[in-house]
Amino acid sequence: MNADDRILLLDLENLGSARLRPRPLRSRLEVLLNAAGDIHHAVAAYALPDAAEADPLASVLAELRVAPLRVAPGTDAAELALLAHARRVHTEGGRIFLVGSADGRFAELAALGRVELFVWDGQPVAAKLADVVHDIHRLARTTGAPTDDATGPEQNHPGDKPLTPLARPADRHGIVVVRRLLIAVATGVGIALGQRLVDLVMPARRPQRR
Repeated sequence: MNADDRILLLDLENLGSARLRPRPLRSRLEVLLNAAGDIHHAVAAYALPDAAEADPLASVLAELRVAPLRVAPGTDAAELALLAHARRVHTEGGRIFLVGSADGRFAELAALGRVELFVWDGQPVAAKLADVVHDIHRLARTTGAPTDDATGPEQNHPGDKPLTPLARPADRHGIVVVRRLLIAVATGVGIALGQRLVDLVMPARRPQRR
């Protein structure tokens, strides 16, 4: 590995990606990969219980050629796994680390080489991390996110159209009543206008003398 090889470390939980469905997850990871540009390799860490049979993230990561680092749930488990990988890369000569996270634990990477940060617009970055990184890249969110996504406000997926809420039964009843009332009023006005027109066109008959 060369000193100018760039390694992308993705903390999926901090990026809000671990809770996404496959389609928005893929879109969000594609944004990160495109922003990173030419890289030697990318790894993504996320926590999942050992007893869990299904791993919804593994197939998406495989499609994007991102190596999965699945860890057991625990305090800073994903961050520690990425830091351990970064140290192994450093022993092989790697000196440039691109980090997809805003967690302060990654400030430790400053001792290993150059650190660039990739976070979402509006996502708060730990002060001690912001103080040591060489560059911070703010990325626009283009995928849906859960309502409890700590990285920022929920966004709509580009292919998703906003849904128009259906009227409640009470609302439909009110609409029908108003519509019938308008029809009745229009009918009455039409009859009155028609009668007036007849009176103007046809003069009233005079009473015949006996």
